[in-house]
This record gives sequence, C-alpha cells and structure tokens, in this order.
Amino acid sequence: MTASASGTHTYPAPPAPDDRPSPPVNAPASGVKARRKPRVAILAVLIAGLALAGAWVVLNPAGGAAGGADFGPAVAVTRGPLVYSVTESGDVEAERRKVIANELRYPAIIKSVVPEGTAVKEGDTIIEFECKELIDDIEKGKITVTAAEDANTQARENLLLKMEEVGAAVRTAGQALVDANSDLKKYMEIEGQTKLDDANSAIATAKQDLLLAEAKLDFKLKVNADEELKSPFSKNDIDAEQLGVYKLKLARKKAENALEMLIKYDHPRQIRTYEIAVDNAKLALLRAQLESRSGISKAEAALAAAKATFEMQDRQLKELLEDAGKMVIKADKEGLVVYDTGSSRWYSTDVRVEIGAKINPRQQLMIIPDLTTLQIRTKVYEAIIDDVRPGLTAHVKLENKPDQTFSGKIIRVGVLPDSQNRWLNPGVKVFSVIVKLDQDIEGLRPGMSSEVEIELAKLDNVLSVPIASVYSEQDKTFCYRVEGSGGYKRAPVQLGRMNNTYVQILSGLQAGERVLLAPPAGEQVEMSKPKAEEEDDASKDMPPGMSKGKGEAKAPRNGPDDGKGGAKAPKEGRQGMTPGAGKNAGQRGDAAPR
Repeated sequence: MTASASGTHTYPAPPAPDDRPSPPVNAPASGVKARRKPRVAILAVLIAGLALAGAWVVLNPAGGAAGGADFGPAVAVTRGPLVYSVTESGDVEAERRKVIANELRYPAIIKSVVPEGTAVKEGDTIIEFECKELIDDIEKGKITVTAAEDANTQARENLLLKMEEVGAAVRTAGQALVDANSDLKKYMEIEGQTKLDDANSAIATAKQDLLLAEAKLDFKLKVNADEELKSPFSKNDIDAEQLGVYKLKLARKKAENALEMLIKYDHPRQIRTYEIAVDNAKLALLRAQLESRSGISKAEAALAAAKATFEMQDRQLKELLEDAGKMVIKADKEGLVVYDTGSSRWYSTDVRVEIGAKINPRQQLMIIPDLTTLQIRTKVYEAIIDDVRPGLTAHVKLENKPDQTFSGKIIRVGVLPDSQNRWLNPGVKVFSVIVKLDQDIEGLRPGMSSEVEIELAKLDNVLSVPIASVYSEQDKTFCYRVEGSGGYKRAPVQLGRMNNTYVQILSGLQAGERVLLAPPAGEQVEMSKPKAEEEDDASKDMPPGMSKGKGEAKAPRNGPDDGKGGAKAPKEGRQGMTPGAGKNAGQRGDAAPR
C-alpha cells in the first residue's frame, strides 16, 4: 500500500491468512529506507521459521494429514487485478545543463573561480584561466601566418607570369603553323604552277625560235640553189644559220629536260619541304601547349600548396585566438554553480576546483543545471527491457519527501546497455530509463536520491497467491492446498507474472481455494538457493541506481500467454522457491494486487 501527496494512488491490502487480522489499507508509507528494513526483517523471520519447521520435521517424521490438525496460516486464492511492476533506485538529473570545462588544448591554471553554490546571472564571469603556452603559440602563429601569406602572394604572381609566358609561346607556335600552311598552299596553288608554266613557256619559245631559224636557213639554201640568183648568200652565212639552228635545237632540248626535272624531282621535293615545315610547326605548337599546361600546373600546385599552408596556419591561429577567448567563461543564463569534475564512486579524477589548480585540457570542472528540466534516471535489468517502454506510468519517492509519492511517465529507454556497467560488470546488462515527473516539485535538486516504481502491466481478472505459498522440488512447482476434510494436498501450479508479494497462477488452483503459507508438519521441502538470490550475488557490484534482488519482475517465458496484460507462464518449477523467497526473487516489484 502506498499513498501519494501528488497524484495519489492507493493499493488494496493483500488478503490476510485465515487466522491473522488484515493490515490497515490506508496506513502511510514510512519512506524509502524505512520500507526496506521491514522486508529484510520479515524475510529473516520466515527463513528462521522454515529452519525450525525443517528441524521439527526431521525429529517428527510421522507428520501427516490427520483431520483437524493445525497446519499453520493459510490464505485464499483470489481472482482480481494484479499490477506487474518493478522498483529501482534512481537519481535526479537535469535534462539540459551547461558543462563548464577547460576547453583549451593546453593545461591551464585557474586564475579566479566563483564558489560552489553561487547563483550567477547571464554575463557573470564564472571562471578565468591563464595559460602562458597559449599566449606564446599565438605570437608564433602570427609570425608564421605572415610568412605563409607572403609565400601565397608570391605563388599567385608566379602563376600569372607563367600563364603570360606560356600563352605567348603557344601563340608564337600557332602563328608558325599558320605560316607553314600558308607557304605550302602558296606553292601548291601559285609558285609551283608558275614554275611549270615557265618551263612550258621556255619549251614553246625554244620551239618557235627553232622553227624560225630552220625556215631562214631553208630560205637561204633555196635562194642559193637558184642559178639565176647566183648564190647571194655566202657559205659563211649558210654555216652561221645552220649553227643557229643547232643551238636552238639544244635550247629546246634543255627546256624540255628542265620541265621534266621540275615535274619529276623539284616540284615534289619542294612540296615535301613545305609539308615538313607544316609538321614541324604542328609539333612545335603541341610542345608549346604541353609546356604551357605543365608550367601552369606546376605554378598552380605551388600556389595551392602556398594557399593551403597559409589557410592552415591562419586556421590554427584563429583556433588559438578562439582558445584565448575561452580563458574567461561567462554564464549564458541564470543558474546555480555546482562543482562536478566527472568523478564517481567507480573512478576519481582527483581534480580540485580552486585558484592555482592546474587543469588538463577538456577536464570538466562544474555544471550549471537547468532546473526547469529535472528528470529521474534509473536502470532496469535486461530480463525485463522488452516490457519497459516510453509512456509507462512511474511512481517516484524522494529521499527528502518520504511520505509523498509523485507520478510520472517514462520518456526514454536506453537502446543499448549502459556502457559503464558493461565495463564494470560485463555479465550483467542494465538499461537506462528516464522518467519525467508530471508536476514541479519544490526543493528538487540534481543529484537527489529516489525510488522509482514502474508499472509494467496491469493484469485484470487473474488468479494470484502470495509468493510465500509457492514451493519447488526438483522441476516441479506446487502449493499446499487445504482440503475440505481438514487435510492438505500438493497442487502443481503453473506461474505467470509476479511482483514483490504476489504471483499469478495460470493453472492448478481455483479462486476461493486456500493454500498454506508454510510447509505442514511432516513435509520435507527442498531448500535450494533461489535463482533470484544467485542473481543478487551477481548484482552486488551494481552502479548507483540499481537495487539488489527486489522481487521478480518477470517469470521465465516458457508457458502460454494468458491474454491478460501480456503475462507469460514460466517453466514449471521455480527451483528453491520457499516462503519469503519472493522478497529475493530477481528484480524487485513492490506492488500487491491493486
């Protein structure tokens, strides 16, 4: 039974044994720690009672089911609602908070710092560092940046000059190619044809001169042959004319030979010469183009290197200057200064937040929590993580307000197991769960302790009995059912969900039947160590926020679904389930049937 001051809810009391008075329904809770101690006491009493009962059985082996015998307290099997819940410890934290750390890349000395607990306003100086190494590196960086900037400027000018030089070379080679092509075309179309025409003209002239000379010689010979004329031309005249004809024949032959030489040799050779000149001009242009690209590429690479060097040096200088701005940290909004160096019970940073202390880079020093975003962080075991989801209702008790219960909702469940716990205890996996309270609570501060009960499911119209009435022997789970004749009988049962006090009965019992809360005289029950207690031993080294062995949150999933709230039936035989074992059965649930 739990009563809350804000979001009040009341749990009905469990059914009392036949010979015991029912506990008060509305008795106020006694707080987180106060509530745990009675459980331990009850467990010790029950175990002691079992030990005495076992001794009595050994000394009185006859035991039995004689009519009218008193077998001890009994309780009725009830049908009704059963809340399947899990209870864990948690811590108050702020969802949003400002972390103050040495954000420099150098170790720094604290020059001034506000005391812990100081209420700061926006713009107030929180902490101031001093770092000689940073100041020296800034001065060196300025010199380096200046040199890199000069080299970058020189490389840029060299690139412009190289582009002009190679451009001129390419243009010159291109013009040479144009001229070579022009010379070839000129020869092919004009000069070559002119030479052919001249050669043909020379032949024609030689032929014409020869014809005239031969006609003149023939005329003189005919005149001298006429007796009436009495040979007016002398022999010398005739010889001279014959010599002239012979010379003209030679001239015609020479002109014909010159034409033949021109056509066969000179003209083709001249064409080849011009074509070679064109090819050479093309090669020179290609060379100029390649040298242009190569020269420009080298100049561009030099410029890129100089630019990259300059930008890197400039960026490093800016980072140094930015670091210099981080030497003074101011509050960006109102808040409360809380010294927090990131240490915990599992490791210690050995850092002192005080003037003159040397702080390593990235070392956390303090936080300024946003008190409007407080929430509860708790953890649950891997066995029940599938049942925990955002939107489930949670009931929170605070250490400083033990008489009040506050309601909330789960807003986030860890996707992966807690990394710190995986390193500390790899055999046990736990998941972080964040609970958002439904109301603001006066005096709530980060770091406060709490106890969180998460309602995993509400089963309606199910059979349930106290966990103390369920026993196991080898692979069988059973209860001692009271018979009408005054005797008892072992009734095999199949279990479903359970919490700290009650367990669901899937089969084996009927509503209204009564079961014994302790083994009857003459019955010897195996007292093997409950599995949950073994899990308890494994959880001794749990990190803060995990309680140890508080009520089974979920039975093994080997049975059929009862269709009510998703409860699963376990494999028959919870080995070693003895009276009071529910107090130590795995993850602790804290609710009776509601």
